[in-house]
Amino acid sequence: MSPEVVFDGDALRAVLLRGRSDRMIVTFDYRRDGRGGFSPDDHSTGFARQGFSQLAIKTRANDWFVNGETRALEAALAGVRAGRAQALGFSMGGYGALRLAGALGLRQAVVVSPQVSPVAAWDGRYRGEAGAWDERLGALSAMPGLRGLLVFDPFVAEDLRHADAVSRLFPGLARVRLGFGGHPAIRVLRGAGGMRVVQEEAGARRTTGAAIRAAHRAARAGSRGWWLRLAARAEGRRPGLAARARDRAARLPERPGDGA
Repeated sequence: MSPEVVFDGDALRAVLLRGRSDRMIVTFDYRRDGRGGFSPDDHSTGFARQGFSQLAIKTRANDWFVNGETRALEAALAGVRAGRAQALGFSMGGYGALRLAGALGLRQAVVVSPQVSPVAAWDGRYRGEAGAWDERLGALSAMPGLRGLLVFDPFVAEDLRHADAVSRLFPGLARVRLGFGGHPAIRVLRGAGGMRVVQEEAGARRTTGAAIRAAHRAARAGSRGWWLRLAARAEGRRPGLAARARDRAARLPERPGDGA
């Protein structure tokens, strides 16, 4: 089945692949260094096999989906609500899921290391990309009824504060802490081929986070990045632990998601 273009703007794009189920998975572009336009119009074969409709929301720039086309996109999205809508988003994509949750009529979302705003006072990582940020247009609206998971690494100080702010607006999202997972917090899982687990949680009718926690625990011992991040945290206060962690990291092969 060919994808349907739901919204085709200069800055934003939304593409729908219809499935046989009355359930829809919504995905969002994540922030990417050197982004040079829209991501390809592809889809997840895993979700397709389960019959899900898939709606991919894309942005040409790392602008957190907030620009002169945001309102028009929201209007277009309201016209494609079908059955039960669930979302999956990482970092900027997690913010996008929360920002557009109302327009999409989301019932559930799995958001990984989302920002409450790219210009939050405690976070200077994205200020170079969000110089024209419109706070009124970008402000998240509280949605206490939204269920799902808020996945984050509590040892990334900025992400912990974002998670606390998101929890106040979306208290129905269960917090899943993946220590030394990095940003986004599923880097250890991604390196171990565990993204399937995240997708399964996102597609579940009732997600608990248990499978993601278990997969993270199983993958961390073999993750060079996990040991490096542990070493960086232990440096200064627990030098012996830091040295052991660095030694363990040095004996592991590098894989996606590694690096402190």
